[in-house]
This record gives sequence, C-alpha cells and structure tokens, in this order.
Amino acid sequence: MTDVRSGLVVYRASRLEALLTPLTALLQAAPPDAVLAPHQIIAAHPGVRSWLGRELARHAGPAGIAANLRIELPSAWFDRLAGEVLGAEAIAQRPYRPEFLRWRIHARLDAASDPALAAWLDGEAATRAQRRLQLADHLARLYSQCLVYRPDWLKQWAAGRAVPAAALATLWRQLHRDIGSAHRGERIEQLIGALGRDAGHGREPLHVFGLVHLAPSELALLKAVAQQRLVALYLPDPCREYWGGLRSERASLRELVARDPHGAATEGAFLDQGHPLLAAWGRMGQHFVLALDEAGVALDTRHWEDSTDTPPQSRLQGVQESIRRFQPALIGEHAASPRSDASLRVHACHTRLRELEVLRDALLQARLDRPELRPAQIAVLMPDVHAYLPLLPAVFGAAGRAEGPLPYHCADVAVRHAHPLFEAFRRLLDLPQARLTAPELADLIALAPIAAQLGIGERDRDTIEHWLEASRAAWALDAEFRARFQVPAISEHTHGWALDRLLAGYVLGAGVDAGGGEDQDVVGLPDGTRLAPLAGAHGPQAELLGQLDRLLVELGEACRDGARPRRASEWSQRLEQRIERLFRVEPDDSGGRDALARLLDFVRAIAAEPADAGLDPELDFAVVRELLLAQIDGVPARQAFLPGGITFCGMVPQRAIPFEFIAVLGLNDGEFPRAGPAGSLDLLQQHPRLGDRDVRSDDRYLFLETVMAARWRLHLSYIGEGVRDGKPRNPAAPLAELMAALDAAATAGADAPAQPWRVRHPLQPFDARYYDGSDPALYSFRSAWATWPS
Repeated sequence: MTDVRSGLVVYRASRLEALLTPLTALLQAAPPDAVLAPHQIIAAHPGVRSWLGRELARHAGPAGIAANLRIELPSAWFDRLAGEVLGAEAIAQRPYRPEFLRWRIHARLDAASDPALAAWLDGEAATRAQRRLQLADHLARLYSQCLVYRPDWLKQWAAGRAVPAAALATLWRQLHRDIGSAHRGERIEQLIGALGRDAGHGREPLHVFGLVHLAPSELALLKAVAQQRLVALYLPDPCREYWGGLRSERASLRELVARDPHGAATEGAFLDQGHPLLAAWGRMGQHFVLALDEAGVALDTRHWEDSTDTPPQSRLQGVQESIRRFQPALIGEHAASPRSDASLRVHACHTRLRELEVLRDALLQARLDRPELRPAQIAVLMPDVHAYLPLLPAVFGAAGRAEGPLPYHCADVAVRHAHPLFEAFRRLLDLPQARLTAPELADLIALAPIAAQLGIGERDRDTIEHWLEASRAAWALDAEFRARFQVPAISEHTHGWALDRLLAGYVLGAGVDAGGGEDQDVVGLPDGTRLAPLAGAHGPQAELLGQLDRLLVELGEACRDGARPRRASEWSQRLEQRIERLFRVEPDDSGGRDALARLLDFVRAIAAEPADAGLDPELDFAVVRELLLAQIDGVPARQAFLPGGITFCGMVPQRAIPFEFIAVLGLNDGEFPRAGPAGSLDLLQQHPRLGDRDVRSDDRYLFLETVMAARWRLHLSYIGEGVRDGKPRNPAAPLAELMAALDAAATAGADAPAQPWRVRHPLQPFDARYYDGSDPALYSFRSAWATWPS
C-alpha cells in the first residue's frame, strides 16, 4: 500500500472487482481524522454505487457489514465541496440547468436576428411554436455542454469576444446578465482558487471508484483537491499495456490519405493498429488515459492479476485476454472445443421475440451447466429496452416475481410504463389530433384510471360498447369536432349524436330496439337535428348514461382547450383540474398514488420552470403536449438497478459492472451505436477537443466494457434475417468488428471449423433442428414443440 499522503494516485485493473483490493486496504490504512467522519467515495454511476456498497459489505468479513461510508455520485460530491469551501449551494446553479435555461432562451428568440437562428425558425407557421421550443431546448443543452467542456468559451463570450460563434456569444451575454450569478465553470474556477489559497478543507483521503471519464475542468478540480490530501482513482483499464497512442483503422487511413491525397503507392506505407478491437471501441477510455498522463499523477500502479499470463480456457477468455495483454493473436487461442464452447456466441434471429426465446433457452442451459449460477448474476442489456418490454411477459412471465427458474426485473424503463395512469394521460394529450373513433372511445373507457373515476365496471364497458355499435356511432364527438378535419359539420354518426339517441330512447321509452329493427319515431332536436330514439337503456342504466355523457363533455372540453394558446400558468391549472376530474387512483394502489403525484409534478412544472425566470409565456397546446410527452417518455434518474433477479436494462455508459452471464440483445445496424446530434449549431462537434464525449464513442466503449465484464458467458444477438423475405441483415458495427476479429483468428488456425460462434436460428421455435441434436448450439427446453411439424 502507498505511503503517499497527498497527490493523485491511480490504481488500474482490467477487472472491476480487482479494484476492491486496493480500495479496502486503503480504507483500513487511512481512516478519516475524525472518529465519526465517514470515508468519502465517489462512484461513477448509481449502478456502480449499489454494486460497490454490496461488494464492500461482502469483503468486510463474516458479519457482512460495511458502515460509515459516504458513497456519492460525482455531481453530488462537487456540490458538497462547493458548499464547504465557497458557501455556495451547488456548482451547477439552478438557473443554468437546461430545463430552466431554455425558457430564458425561448423568450429571446423572437428578437433574434442572426441568420443561423432564424433559419431554424423558418417554415410553416403552424409548427413555428414547436420549432421555437425545440431550438430553445437545443441551445440550452448546448450551453449546458459548454458549462462542462468549454468554460473558456463562455468566459470569452462574456468578455465580448465572439469566438467561435457570434450568435451564441451575444445570446449568452444576455442570459448571463439576466441570471446574474456565477455559472458552473466560474464556480469550479473559484473553487480551485480557494483550495489553492487555503489548505484547511479536509485531510481524509478521497476515493474515486470506477470512473472512466471526467471533463477537463472536473479533473483539474480533483488535482486541486489532491494538493491537500490523497485522491485515489480506481480505474477499470481494459489493457495492461500503454494504449494512449493507439489509432483505429479509420483514423490511420485518414492519415495515410492526407499524406498521399492522390492515392499513389507509397513504399513502406502500412497500417499498424496494435489491437483492432481496442482501437475501434476504446476512444473514450483512451482519451481519459491521455488526460491522466498530463495530470501529474504521483503514483500509477496496476493490480497484480494483470501481470499474469494464464492461458485462456474459452473463446470469451481468449478475446478478453487478447485485449488485456494487447495481443490480437490470443483471440483464437483457447483450450475449449470450438463447437461446444458456449462462452461467446453470436445469435442471428428473425424477430425480437425470437431473440428472447433463444435467450430463455440459453439461460436455462446455463443454469444446468452451472447449478450455482444465481439469477442476480445475470444481466441482459438492450440498446432499446422499450422494443422488448411488451414481449418479456410472453417469454419470461411477469416481472418482479420471485418464483420460477428465471425471475427478473426491468431497469431504465420510461415513466409511461410505470403505471396505466401515464398511458391514460397520454391518450388525453392525443385527443386534439385524434379522430376519436368508436373503438378509440371504447379503449379510453377501458383505461383503469378513467373507468375508476366514472365508476364503470367490466360489464358496464360491454354495455357501452354495445350501445355505441347499435347506435351506429362512427367517429368524432360532435359536428364541431368533425369540422376540424375539413369535412362537413354534421352531427350524424358522432358520439354525441349516438348519446342523444340513447337518451331520447330512455326518456320516451320507445324507438329502435338496441338489438336491431326498423325506425319508428323520429325526434327533432332544438338545433334542427332529427334522430331516431334508440331503446335499450332503462332503469338503473340511467346512471351509466350519465357517466357516458360526463365523459363526452370532459373530452370535448379537452379538445377545445387545444384550439388556442394560453399562458403556462393557465395550462398548468387547467390540466391539473382535468386530471382530478378524469382520473382516479384506488386508495390501496400505492404505485398509483406515486404515479399521480409524479404526473401532477409534470403538469405543475409547465408553469414552475418558466416562473423560475420570472416568465409566464403564452404556449400553444402542441408545445405543452411536447413538453409533457418528453417527461412521460423519459427515463427517471433514480431507478432500481440491482434489486435481485435477472436484470433487464438499457445500455447506459459507465455501468458495465461484472456479471457471470451477460446478454446483449438488439445489436442491429442503425440502432447501435446511437447517432449523435448533428447541425450547424453543434459547436462541440465542429471544434472537438481531447476529453469531449460523443454518443457513438460512448456506446462503443460501453460495448468494450460489456465484453470485459462478462465473467463466464457472453450472449450476443441481433436480427440477422428479414422475417418476411429472409434477406440477411447487418449487425451493429461493433458486433461486426468482433465477428471479423473472430473470423480472422479462425482462418489463422489449422483445424478450426468455420465460424462456430455464429448461430443462425430458424424462424420458428418448433423447428426440428432444435430437437435432433445435429447442432450443439441449437436446442430448446420447450419439449411440447418437439412433435410439431416444422
């Protein structure tokens, strides 16, 4: 263990759990000065924080208790440090957060004369309000990125210099002047200065665990803290060799073309990648390696496990060892039989449902091969969680149940999937654009929050559907509703017309029978409409008719609300009232109460966010709808990640913690890696620097972390064939690069069979190949399908 009392110390290991050894040793060797003061640990991500707390308790001995630990996320620790040193509430000031800053920008866009900004707002007048909000939101996020990665730009803009964008510089000066308080970049600069002047702000070691990226300003702040105390970085580094200068094939080709733009053959020209997978996937981690090289590290040490050269025993270990040792030749060297080696397989399926069915069989086989494998040691990652979410119960049963061989839970799920209340509210927001056909109205009535508010049971819903069908209701609420779709404003066959027929039949006690028959009497209404009463509603069904009338009135008011703009405060008030009148949550539904509270928070934020800047803008309903849908479709920041069972989750950067079995589904071309924003106003993309983050590099590095985090088996799958035409489809680029590396290693071998890691699955799960034993990679636990004709 190090004797360094201050400075920046880096501990590296290719396996995250190996970093627990120096962490626990340093926690014991260097306790805080105060007896009751907690150890300070910064964790890269909430998932890493949960995993770290559990693993530290496991390493604490038979008692399994790890106490007096303060494990925080980087933003929380930086804010607490600012409070201790500067007396400031936070580094990231509330007015500069994107959700608040966009409203100040929104208020100034009408007066913007810059051609670049005006070009974003040009177009149809009907969508100008939405484009204005979208531009304001885009600029707010751009300024938020500058606060982290370009504080020097903001300093120049505030001083009157317009580098690199004059329009954004002018707008920033106005915003900074309006807010009147220091922003994040200025706070960090003040904090670094205060730490340099006064050395009395804490002496206990600071442990930074699992981070693979820090913005330059954040790393500078850690360096300032390290002047007073020990700052230990526990860095998961996939390669034991120095790889800061590694270049991808594409970058090397660009350099080669730049040297010889005419393409003439150059004697001695060649491409030396070192390791193709590390070069293709490791850009983000490579930048952090380079940043640490320039940070003045007092001690840089690697875990002893990385110095061993144990021969790989499986295909997965061969890939991992090749990256760890920086030896591509190890990819094809392993002791296991190529055909029976299930440690790393790539599965090509026809549909997402087939991906899940194949995964289920692979998990059941894994639990047979290793009985001690627990569901909590399994993780399933998906670039698009919501594409698989509706299919999971059909294959794995309901989420959250402890019984069964494969219990599971879902993380990174959008708010709208948390409770039916959000879907009901989403339908309400869609009303002004919907035709509201009879089936759509029936679906609305069937939504639990609306049915509960109206007191409508299942039998009542069947009765209403029968009434609507018998009354020949087709679509629209009334004649006014129809006119919005540029069709004649007539009331026949609208829902209001159908209700009038039912009411007339109830009052008169005669008319066309709901089961059919000929027209009898015709009734004239005050507006001149003539209709035939519809018999069938009688006695106690009057209350049901009243509830149907109440619902149609509420829906009509909701549609009329969307016809004209209103102030944000008025929108918030009206929507809150609409929620109270249309939705009801049962008293014993704790999830429903939480969902209702969250939904009301979303609605109140429409007024609260601009009010924070002293604004109450006039907004079109389309803008309000877009704001609320963004909240409902978003993923909550705090969501359980490791509560037990198999974890189905999204592919989130810096969350690649170790699991025995890792599966990645949906590795399809065009879906992963994600495409980053592109446009004339994306200045960070136009002027890149070392330490910048971009979505594609983040996703590629996440794939590298995922490959290195699998301890026993890695199951990769994609949609490899069209379900209609059978044409082959391409995998995602990182997966294609891995397959190319495996192919290259196989062709270099003497007797290796062709591509044993690639498994092309039949279209149907009852195909005979799953049961005849001809291919060890094709099997099924659905014994009932064995007798089906394929």
